[in-house]
Amino acid sequence: MLDQILRDLTHNVKFASWELSLNHELIGDDEAKAIAEALKVNTTVTTLKMDENQIGAVGAHAIADALKVNTTLTWLNLQENQIGNAGAQAIAATLKVNTTLTELSLGQNQIGQVGAQAIAEGLRVNTTLTSLDLGESPIGVAGVNAIAEALKVNTTLKKFGLWRSQIDDAGAQAIAATLKVNKTLTTLFLEENQFSDAGAQAIAEALKVNTALTVLGLNVNRIGSRGAQALAEALKVNKRLSVLILSENLIGDAGAQAIAEALKVNTTLTALHLSYNCISDVAVQAIEEVRRANSTTSVYMLHQINPLSFSLPPRAAMATDLELVFSVLISGPELNHPSASLPMLPVELAERIMDEAHYWQGVQHTKRDYFEEDNLEVSVPLSTSGTSIRVKAIQVLRDWQTQPFVVGDVAFDVVVRDAQGAVQSEAAVRPTFVDTVQLVTIWPANLPIIRQMREGWQVQVRPSSSLSHRVRYESLYVGYEGILATNLQSTF
Repeated sequence: MLDQILRDLTHNVKFASWELSLNHELIGDDEAKAIAEALKVNTTVTTLKMDENQIGAVGAHAIADALKVNTTLTWLNLQENQIGNAGAQAIAATLKVNTTLTELSLGQNQIGQVGAQAIAEGLRVNTTLTSLDLGESPIGVAGVNAIAEALKVNTTLKKFGLWRSQIDDAGAQAIAATLKVNKTLTTLFLEENQFSDAGAQAIAEALKVNTALTVLGLNVNRIGSRGAQALAEALKVNKRLSVLILSENLIGDAGAQAIAEALKVNTTLTALHLSYNCISDVAVQAIEEVRRANSTTSVYMLHQINPLSFSLPPRAAMATDLELVFSVLISGPELNHPSASLPMLPVELAERIMDEAHYWQGVQHTKRDYFEEDNLEVSVPLSTSGTSIRVKAIQVLRDWQTQPFVVGDVAFDVVVRDAQGAVQSEAAVRPTFVDTVQLVTIWPANLPIIRQMREGWQVQVRPSSSLSHRVRYESLYVGYEGILATNLQSTF
């Protein structure tokens, strides 16, 4: 099949739709190079889709070279391949000279900071690209900053996706600074990132002066009521935004009430998504009453989650936070009075205090869609500091629309696998209920295999099959720590 396609490309055989779709075809670098050679002479295909293949940097480089001479291709989709930074750099170089490509999809390609910086340089000079998707790209703070700066001078890009790319508050603030000056970007997707109220507040300030953006996706972040209140204030003055997606955040009643007030005066918003937040029935009703009076806005508020789902889990801490707190405990910090200080604590007691406070690092998997039947799965990550990781506890949480009739019959099916995927433990763990929230924390004393868990081990929780239609939210959290004492005793 591929051989025939290559012959057709080379001989400019006209395809029925001017589109060539080669998705899921196990195309690797060799096949990509052959396709690239054909593209150099083809003048009929305008759309090339090759997502979910096995194209690496070599194949991406060949395609990039072909696009330096091809003058008909307008849309290239390389989503879900393996082009990495090197492939991104090659495509970025092509963006500087290609004048026909208008849509480019490079998401899920292991593109990091270096690749993002190269693409940013390409965007500074490119004058034809209107749509760019870089979703699920761990580009880091430097990568986000580079692209944000490039979009301050780029005047053609209209649609940009940077979803699931580990953007924190600093990254959101950099993007917000761009939105204050950019006059052409109309659609921006930042869903499934890691920014909170501070990032949302910065974006809200930008929306007060931005006159171009019509669609903004901020769903699946950590935006609470303060961020929602800031966005509500922006909606009172913004005259351009038509779609705002805030579903799957942490917005409570205070944020919802502020949004309700904003909807009384906003006349341009046509769709507002607030599903899977923490909004009470009373606040939902307040928004609904405003919506009836303001027929221009459709509001979606399905499946609000019990706020306890987010207050009961332990606080997730960064490695640097842990080291700071631990060092303070064992070094006897000075208090405000110059002659006063806390006593130095033994390492063992400092560790005990941090354990009792559940002050660990953690990795979490959540589900907010009861149609999603996959397992909850969490893998213990590699240590970024080189220290050994020690798992402290496993916590599973489930929020129900209503509490099951027979509480005692509900259990979590927990499976622990080692780094090779072999099952090391299976257990049905019975939780306790707090309101509609079902919660259990599993300690090494209850499940001894936890003491053996290290990097690469996996915890799975099977879905509640018989009652899944009544589940609003599920969370699996594995708390762990790097073994700090050995590293820090030599420092203090």
